[in-house]
Formats: sequence, structure tokens, C-alpha cells
Amino acid sequence: MHGPLMSSPVDRTYSFGHWLIDCQRRELRYNNVAVPIGSRAFEILEKLVGSAGLLVTKDDLIGSVWSGLTVEDNTLQVHISAVRKALGEDRNLLKTVSGRGYTLAGTWRSGHLDHPAAAPVTIPADALFSSNLPSIRAPLIGREDSLSELSDVLSAYRAVTLVGPGGIGKTKLAIELARSVAPSFNDSVALVELAALQGAALAASATARALRLASNDKEVTPASIAQAIGTRRLLLVLDNCEHVIEAAAQIASAVLHYCPNVTVLATSREGLRIDGEYVAAVPALSVPDPDMHAPDLLLRASAVQLFVARTRALRASFVAGAEELQKIAAICRRLDGIPLALEFAAARAANLGVDAVLLRLDKRFELLNGGRRDQLPRHQTLRATLDWSYDLLPPAEQNLLCQLAVFPAGFTLDAASAMMDDTLSRSDVIETLFNLVAKSLVSLDPSFEGRWRLLESTRAYALEKLADAGLVEQAARRQAVFVRQIIAPLGDASPAPDDISRFAQEIGNVHAALDWAFSPGGDTALGIELTSGFVPVWMQLLSFVECSTRIEHALAHFSPGFTCVPKLKAQLYVALGFALLNTTGSADRMKAALSIGLALAEELSDLELQLKAVWTLWSYNLNSGQYAAAKDVGERYLEIALRTGNPANEAVGRRLIGAAAHFFGAQEVARRELTLSLDDSAHGLSGGTNLMWFLLNQSVLAKAMLARVLLLQGKIAQSRSLAAECLQDAEREKDKLAIAYALRNAVCPIALMTHDLAAADQAISSLLELVTREGIAFWTSWTSCLKGQLLVLQGNHDDGIALLRSGLKARTENGWLMRNPEFLGSLAEGLLASGEAAQALAAVEEALSISRQGRQLWCLADLLRIKAEILLANGPSELSRSELLFAEGLSVAREQQCSFYELKVAAAWARIMAKSNRQQTALDLVGPVSALFDQEIDLPALTFARALAEIPGISLSTYDGERPPSCTCH
Repeated sequence: MHGPLMSSPVDRTYSFGHWLIDCQRRELRYNNVAVPIGSRAFEILEKLVGSAGLLVTKDDLIGSVWSGLTVEDNTLQVHISAVRKALGEDRNLLKTVSGRGYTLAGTWRSGHLDHPAAAPVTIPADALFSSNLPSIRAPLIGREDSLSELSDVLSAYRAVTLVGPGGIGKTKLAIELARSVAPSFNDSVALVELAALQGAALAASATARALRLASNDKEVTPASIAQAIGTRRLLLVLDNCEHVIEAAAQIASAVLHYCPNVTVLATSREGLRIDGEYVAAVPALSVPDPDMHAPDLLLRASAVQLFVARTRALRASFVAGAEELQKIAAICRRLDGIPLALEFAAARAANLGVDAVLLRLDKRFELLNGGRRDQLPRHQTLRATLDWSYDLLPPAEQNLLCQLAVFPAGFTLDAASAMMDDTLSRSDVIETLFNLVAKSLVSLDPSFEGRWRLLESTRAYALEKLADAGLVEQAARRQAVFVRQIIAPLGDASPAPDDISRFAQEIGNVHAALDWAFSPGGDTALGIELTSGFVPVWMQLLSFVECSTRIEHALAHFSPGFTCVPKLKAQLYVALGFALLNTTGSADRMKAALSIGLALAEELSDLELQLKAVWTLWSYNLNSGQYAAAKDVGERYLEIALRTGNPANEAVGRRLIGAAAHFFGAQEVARRELTLSLDDSAHGLSGGTNLMWFLLNQSVLAKAMLARVLLLQGKIAQSRSLAAECLQDAEREKDKLAIAYALRNAVCPIALMTHDLAAADQAISSLLELVTREGIAFWTSWTSCLKGQLLVLQGNHDDGIALLRSGLKARTENGWLMRNPEFLGSLAEGLLASGEAAQALAAVEEALSISRQGRQLWCLADLLRIKAEILLANGPSELSRSELLFAEGLSVAREQQCSFYELKVAAAWARIMAKSNRQQTALDLVGPVSALFDQEIDLPALTFARALAEIPGISLSTYDGERPPSCTCH
């Protein structure tokens, strides 16, 4: 065919509407603006437009675009999709003829180009160019996905720059990428190695030599290189451009402008900043998470794979066991997954061992040297690699980089500005920071928006430079002052939920600031202010061990001659008491800290601080099982709360009294006070559901305790509903501590007590996962006891007994006796089921003793039932003693208005009666109390009572709505 469009010379254009196809420049333009399109996609478009609307078969397209190669249909479809994507809203111009091929619709007019003439040809080619890629190949570990993605990018863009910090592996990746795509360039790949050049003026000559062009160095220019290449198909690889970046950019730009069949692949610490460039950041190798321990998972991390492979290459006998893999993973994390640093470390590990490398990483610049002799000089030591990058920076960028090194946890723009406020304006800081980011020396922190960080090795290097300049103390002080300013607005209030993650990002920086402040050349007052200010954050993050340790360190720096704001010392002692409550610290240590804090608060006449001290003292009594004392302290709290005139404080006081009354055994008082606590209108409050006081969601705590009270009063459906509601409230607020309280105080125990074992299992697992993840040591004994109770109920007595004993031992050793009688009761039941009647009796006797001593009377009736059943296991001779215990249990339950335990005791006693042919007496005992429960409620005691009522010949007696008196023992 010889139509006017079939010749398609390279200087021809095709236009239709707003579209222009420029065959020389290999550009698709819309309204004279270039539209990104890959080289393969453009060739398809060029073939279609040259066919003047006629059908082009799939085979013709593949034969034209992939000449001599075997290509699947799906490869063609991928690039057809790329053409349609480039055409945008006019994508329907490309028509598919089902099963046959494609056509390009529209009336396309052809014409000739009128481009400015290129520079005159001054460099003739002395030979056809093939490829100069190195023949030696090394495995490319951990880069498989990057290689695949970049191959696609190279087909869509004519200029691709791989950027990243020194040692990230840009050159190796670029060479393997070039090798993998070489067939699509007819194996014409030119690698230009720029690293060894001493000046930008030599870049053009180096490019000409790599292209094997006959040249005179003085005559070589980017334009003459481009003209010499002409229309040849070529992949031009410009490696290590950063120190000759302007010259490299000029070469790449000229080649892209004049050479329609050339693609440029560059490597640099920063982008070339030329038209049409795609900048691809080369990531570090993947490193394992700190909590990952399984060897197979550790070996999935590409950083670990590289380390093991390099070490084994140098020492064939090297075998990485489970313990060694953990240490290798730590090394990989410390080195940020940077391949060059890992290779250095592996070389040292081959000679010194993994332990020696891990221990000496703090002196990494002395340790990580002695690279391969065939590497560039700047890649022979870690220090030389960083020297190369640092020396290319102007003074302002060097200074900012060093100042930012004092932020181990990363930094914000505000932090960078604070460090440079006497030397650079904010706008200059922004520009300088972004230059450092562009040069791969500072990276965006993916964990939080608007935050940056230095790689660990870069930070260590910058700290050395800071020390050499004698500026460490000055920078450390500025950093500490900045961190204090961030925390200062908190005062001693709880941070808002939205602020928690923001403050959590600063923990590493707070550590650095505190370590400096309490050092010999630091600022003790600043350290104490920082500690006090950050307490609410540690607590909200449930970091109680760290919190108590830091507080005790700060308090140790108070001396007779030291002066600071008096309130700070009182705040620290009160906060220490609360932190110790949530750790494995002893009850005595907690009480001692509280006593000092409360005395200081009273000296200051600070009512709000007194409230916190009294509240923590109440919590001490509650958790140590002293409920009469807890009730008294709760009333003391309410008295102070009323003096503050703050209705919210009164609501808290009502909750404290109600909780103490519940465990004391006064359920009706507890219900009244807890209901009042939740009644916003009674206190003139609005939105009380989210009332926070001293880190605690008061509504969640009050609802959880009220749910327990409702259960004991026999209102099981209401109890379950309220327990679920308080957990939902806590989860909605994403309040971890409130979630823990809701699960521990309400959801778990209510599910266990009502024998909803599936719900109990799920709730206990949730609590265990939370306290394990957050490292709340104090709560571990709770989860052990709750899980032990569940296992006993499930019939797994041995494991249940072991967990209960373990949890009780830890709690008792630290003086925490709250709910221990209940857990001892469950232990006794497990031992009894295992045939250990003597041990069971000892356990329940201990439970009764603790219950009566501390006035933990809420479960006394149930403990009496358990003891009665244990005695019965010894035979009929103990029947009279057992029935006395049953009678006492009934009396206690009724006195406490505790229908739930009344039912359990009555059903247990009725079972004994029924076995001795006293069915009517048994029904008279259990029937009235069982009738108080809703029919849909399913409990073992209710099941027994209902079955008893169905026995022929007996019926429930009438007592005018009153329960029968306790049965007389027989």
C-alpha cells in the first residue's frame, strides 16, 4: 500500500482535533501539552495511525512492535490499555474488532515537522554500539518486586531516575534492570559510570566514551552526543549522577529531545529535575518487626537474607540458628536495611561473630569498614560513603542535618525550625529541609504525616560532626526545650484521644531530652518539668513501668538545695502511686508514695491534687482487698469533691463509694451511688459519658461496676446489656485502659458467673491480647486467674488450677488481694473436681479468712456454699455441718439482697435434699427464688429448679410473695 499515510517517515506528524502524534519526538500531545505514554504504547499508536483507519491485526501489531520476540496476547492488551489511558476521555478512538485486531478512529491529517535544527554532527560513530554492561552478575536479593515494577515504569517513561541514600543499592538495581530490559532495546545498552569523575565538565566525554563514539573531549557537548545517537534505539544508563547533577541533567535532556528512540535510566541521590522524568525511590531491604521471633518469618525479611548470604559466602560453615537469627534481625533494624551497611556487617560477622557485631554497632564507623577492593573508594567504608554525601552539601544543609540528628524519633517542621531559629528563617528551613529530602539524606516518616527522620547510620554520622564542632550541648538543650514546649500545654491533664498518637511519636525524643537533662552537664529543673509533663502520655499509652521508673529517677534528683515549682514534687509522688498500681510494684511502695503526695498536696491546699491522691489511696485499699477502708476513703473523697464545687468530681466520688459498697456486700447502696454517678442531670453535667478524670473514663468504670451489682441482684439481662454497653463505649473512644477495665470488671466475670463460656473465652482472649501487647504487667495476674476460672468451668481442671495458683501467687506477693477470695473459691472447686478435697478445703478456708478480714463480703455466701459442698465430699457424716453452712450462706445472700448467690446456695442445698427424698422441701427452698428470674435466662441452678418443679407429686408452696425461711437442718 502506498497511501500518503503509509510511508510514516520519522519527521511526520498526525493531527486530529486537539491531538497531535509527533513521530520524531515520539510524543503524544493534547492541546500542545505532552501526554505521558510508554515507548511500546507509542509504537502501537504509531502503527495504528499510519494505517489510516484500517484494521491492524494482533499479529501485525506484535510483529511490528516486538519484532523477533515471542509475546503473549496479554502483553499486547496491557499496552493497548496504556494507549487508551493516554487518550483519556477520547479512549473510544481506539476500537477493538473482536477476535481480529484494532483500529484507530478519527480523520487524522499528516504533515511534516518544523523543529529547530539540532546541533551539527561533530562526533561520528566509529562502530555500531551493542552493550557494555558488566558480565559479572551477583544475586539481587530482595529486589524482585522492584525490578518488576521498574520494568513497567521504563516502558511508560523515557526518563527514570533511581534515587536513594548512599549504599541503598541503586547501581546494582539499575544494572540488573538494564540487563532485564535489554532485549526490548535490541541489546543496545550504554552504561556511563560517572562516580570517578573529578568534575562536571568531564561528564559529556565519559558519556561519549561509553557510547564508543570517536571524539575529541573538547568538542563533546550534550547536543553533539544526542545528534550522534540519532534515531538509534538505545537505553542510556547514567550511574552516580549526584556530584555532576547539572551536567547529567543536560545530557539526559538533550538525548530525550533529539533522540526519539532513547530511554534514559539514571541513578543519583536526587532527581535530575528534567521534563518527563519519573523519580523512583529505591527502598531499603525489609527488616523484621521487633516482636517477630519465628525463624521462618525472620528469614522472609530480605535484609536478613542478604546478611546470611554474604556471611555464608565469606565463611561457608556459617549456620544461623534461631537465636542467631534474632541477633541478625536486630543488626538489620539498627542498620535500617541498607544493603551496603549490611554487607560490611556481614563481612565482620564472618570473622568476629554476630554477637561482636551487634555489641559494637554503637561504634559502627570503626566496625563497618573493609569493603570489597573492587568497590569504589567511597563504598569501602561506611564513613567514606557518608563523607561523599556530606561533602557535596552546602554549609546550611550540613548544619541543619547535624542539628536534626538530636531527634532519634524523627522530627516535624516545627522542630527543624526551633533548632535553627537563630540562623535560618522558617522559609529557609523549609527549603533546606526539602533539599536534604531530595538528596536522600532525610526521609519522610511513613508512620505519621508531616514528620521526617534520619536513617540511623546517617544520624550517628551527623552526631559525630556535631561533636567535632563542639555543638552537642547546645543542640541537646534546644531539643529538650522544644520537647518541653510540646508537652507544656498538657499540664497534668489527660491528652485528647486524637493527640495520643502524636505524642507517642515523641517518646524517643523525650528519652533523649531526659537523658541529657539529668546528665552532669544537663538541666535538672528542665528534666523534672519534662517528666511531670509527660506523665499523662505514658499513662494513656499504658507505659506504667517506664512511667514509674522515670518518675523515681526525677525524684532522686530533688535535694535540699534544689528549688522548683512546689506542685511538681507533689504531682510526681501522686502519679508514682498510680503508676505502681498498674505495675508489679508492691502495695507498700504505692502507699508510701501516696502518703508523701497527699501530705504535699494538703500543704499546698491544692484540692484537685488532693483528690487525685485520695482517689489513688482509695484504689490502693480496693486492690489490696480492704473494703471497709475503701468505703471510708471514698467518703473522704466525696467530702473534698463537694468543696471544689466541680460537679464532675462529685460524680467520681459517688462512683468510688458505690464500688466499695459493692465489694463490701451492700448491693442496694452500691446501686444507688453508681446510678447517681451516672446521672448527669443530678450533677449538672452534660456529655458525661466521656467524662475523663485522671486518665479514666468515669462512665465506663461506673457502668462496669453497676453491671456487677445488677447481676448479684438477679437482673441478669440488664447486667449483660450494661456490660456490653460499657465495652462499646470504651472501644468507641479507643481508650485502651477503659477497654481493659470493662473486660476485667464486667464482661469477663459476668460471662463466667452466668456460664456463658463462649463469651467468656472471647472476652478473656481479648483482655489477654491487650495486656500482652501493651505490656501491662499488673494485669497479667488478672488474666491468669480469669483464664483459670474458665478452664475449671470447662472441665480442664489441671490447667485451670495451675493458672489460678500462678495468678494468686503473683497477686499475694505484691499485696493485691482484690477478688482473691473469688479466685480461691474457683481454685477450691477445681481441686474438689480433681479429687483433692483436703487442698480444696484449705483454699476455701483461706478465701473465707481474707473475705472476713478485709470485709470482701460480696462473695461470702458463695464461699460458704463451696465449703459446704467440699465437706459433703467427705461423706454423710458432714451433712449437718454442710447444712449449717448452706443456711448461713442463704442468710448472708438475703441480707445483702443478692438474689444471684441466694439462687446458687438454695439450688446446691436443694440438690442434697432431693437426693435424700426431700423433693418437696427442696422445691420449697429453691422455687421462690428461681421464680424471680426471667424465663429466658439459662443458668445451671435455674435448670435444676425448673426440672425439680416438673417432678410428679410435688408442687411449689405459696408464701404470699415472701421467700420461705431458711430450712431447718435435718
